[in-house]
Amino acid sequence: MNAEALEYYHTGLLHASQSNYDAAEYFLLKSLEIDAVVGTWATLGWLYASRTGRYKDALRVFKKAIRLAPQDGDLFNDFGALLIKMGRPKMAMHWFNRALRSKACSRYHYALYNMALIYRSWNRPERSRRYLHLCLRKKPDFEMARELLGQIEKDFQSA
Repeated sequence: MNAEALEYYHTGLLHASQSNYDAAEYFLLKSLEIDAVVGTWATLGWLYASRTGRYKDALRVFKKAIRLAPQDGDLFNDFGALLIKMGRPKMAMHWFNRALRSKACSRYHYALYNMALIYRSWNRPERSRRYLHLCLRKKPDFEMARELLGQIEKDFQSA
């Protein structure tokens, strides 16, 4: 990344960490004007989705990032998580499956965990358990997955 773009990027992250989201957006966009790298697009998408609730803007930004890096499984995970927030779990499943098929994914366990959450919401505990077991095989210390599996097992036994 260009040095000036990197400086704007870091300034944007600093503002985001201080809950100054308008300034964060400004500096991230300035960074993109200079050097439009995938990581900055993804960070801007995260800002829109997680901090400002601007899901349509986040959707647009993540699509741009995916066009720039069509093999990035981590982007697929993030995009799927956004779709869950937008109430589109069926479409999210498509993106989590793409993440699992991607060779460029450092967080397979998140795709598996999110798929387990979706199956749980669809009242499919057996599928949810299956994906949680796969998730814990990939990342045995993933506490959220272990807790969800415990809840599902408890619900399953009391049914």
